[in-house]
Amino acid sequence: MLIVSMGLLTLLMFYFVTNDVRITAKNNNESINQKTSAAVGAILETIRFDVLVFLNNVELLAVENDDGQVVQAVEMYLFHQKKELAAIVSIKKGEESSIFINQPFFDANEINASDISGFMASRQEEVSRSLNGQILLRNTGKTFPIPVLAMFFPLEQGKSAATVFLSIENLTENFSSGANSSFMLNEEGYLLVHPDQNLVKDNKNLKDIAFIKAVLDSDREVDEPYIDENGVEYFAAFQKVFIEKTSINAAIITLIQRGVVFEGIQTTTVRNIYLSVAALFLVILFVYHFSNTISGPLRRLSNAALKIENGRYDLNLIVKNRDETGVLTESFIAMGYALENFERFTNKAIVTMARKGKLSLGGVYKTATVCFAFIRDFSEMMEDYDAQEVVEFVNDYLKLMIPCITRTNGEIDKFLTQGGVIVMALWGTLESEGAEKDALNCIKSVLMMRSCLRVLNEKRFKQGKPLIKMGNGVNTGELVSGQMGSNERMEYTVIGDTVNFAARVEGPNDAFDTDILITEDTWNKIGEYLITEEMPGFEVKGKEKPVRVFAVVNMKDDEENAALFQTLQTIPGVDMNLAKRCVGPDGPKTLAEVRKRWVN
Repeated sequence: MLIVSMGLLTLLMFYFVTNDVRITAKNNNESINQKTSAAVGAILETIRFDVLVFLNNVELLAVENDDGQVVQAVEMYLFHQKKELAAIVSIKKGEESSIFINQPFFDANEINASDISGFMASRQEEVSRSLNGQILLRNTGKTFPIPVLAMFFPLEQGKSAATVFLSIENLTENFSSGANSSFMLNEEGYLLVHPDQNLVKDNKNLKDIAFIKAVLDSDREVDEPYIDENGVEYFAAFQKVFIEKTSINAAIITLIQRGVVFEGIQTTTVRNIYLSVAALFLVILFVYHFSNTISGPLRRLSNAALKIENGRYDLNLIVKNRDETGVLTESFIAMGYALENFERFTNKAIVTMARKGKLSLGGVYKTATVCFAFIRDFSEMMEDYDAQEVVEFVNDYLKLMIPCITRTNGEIDKFLTQGGVIVMALWGTLESEGAEKDALNCIKSVLMMRSCLRVLNEKRFKQGKPLIKMGNGVNTGELVSGQMGSNERMEYTVIGDTVNFAARVEGPNDAFDTDILITEDTWNKIGEYLITEEMPGFEVKGKEKPVRVFAVVNMKDDEENAALFQTLQTIPGVDMNLAKRCVGPDGPKTLAEVRKRWVN
């Protein structure tokens, strides 16, 4: 609200003040233009009158007295009084022109009398027009080393005229007033007087500027903006020059740059913007403080709720106040702890799906891979252990085995304790990458279990404890997966012959002295990627013929082995020097090597 209100206030102020300043600047510009035009007209009229009197006196003296000294004296007197006059040319129709020269002016500026004659010879059109009653102003251009103005005017229409050459220095004093500047040009667009005398000396023509063209073509008000050749825009006013209330073929234009006019407004506007920014900064500080006491805790609680929704319970919440938000924060922290602990007691993926409302009672048929991982001779090893030691051993074992499953997108279905510790894991039930990929992930998982068990055995060997052997049974096939139970108690699990067959395949590991056995169904899907050795067939209840099983040695492809070894490095507590003897490019290539490397 503060930003909007101050923005609107600044905008309205800028609009109204700009409009007022524009009107004032235009009126002031027009006033200066009128004064300049009047002053220039008066100067030219005075010069014209003085020249007219001089020529009349010269003519009278020439009739009454043939002595040229008197005429010369009058001439010297005039040029002494009017030092800006350079020369006067008296023109009579059908007669030779008379030239009166201000010799000190010519000497000071190194001008030759022949320059006057040459200029007049090139201006016969202006001479003719002046004889016919017109007053004309011309820039002498590069005829003289300094800017000199030539004024043609009639004496007696049709019979005589005069041309006056005068320095523009006196005129230039009237063409600048602070930020406003004026210049005079003739009907052809050539500069006659300008504050920059170099432009006058170069005989600059401005007729290509739209405003100038409109001024020269019309006496009416000109709507065109004045934009110079550099693209700078000006406020402009113009007046025609009058002598004895008669308009001559010249105009005076007065300019003031738009940027100069609005500079003060822009400065004020920028200052107001700075004030607005400063006020906004103070508001932000206040809002920030307010948000830290109310909005901040609520925002953190909202983020915590999103984390919980996405299955993340590291809320990083701190109770800073003992108000309502503080109590709510404590409740969120307690809820995060509770959910995190609850998730450890069940399948994380199941919790995620349940949280998103994707689970309901019922089952679906899926093709998946099932693995039963069993500690062989567990009961005999645990005979001398008390209950606490048994639990510690199982935890140490599972701490290494569980990451092997989860790192390969497997899901732990349950832990079984029938005659030992059995881990039942599934690939392709909740999220499947395809039956072949799921089965391959399962094999990668049990190969990593083999490496982790090698690390655990090294530790037990140093402690003088018996070594652990593992048996894994893997089967791939169709099964039923889903939520089973009631609204009071339900569990996600799988059932079917595929599951039972995987459990039975694990059993012969002890007889074959192997650690990983896979069924023919699994081998048919991924056998080409593995180094395997077929074991003797054995009879299974419910099967008409002896079943084929294969012992897994290692992955066949070196790149796959390297990737598997890299994944194994992400599991905490694994000694890679020991692990590489069981998996990866340096792993075993035959079943005999597998048996040998259990300990060595």
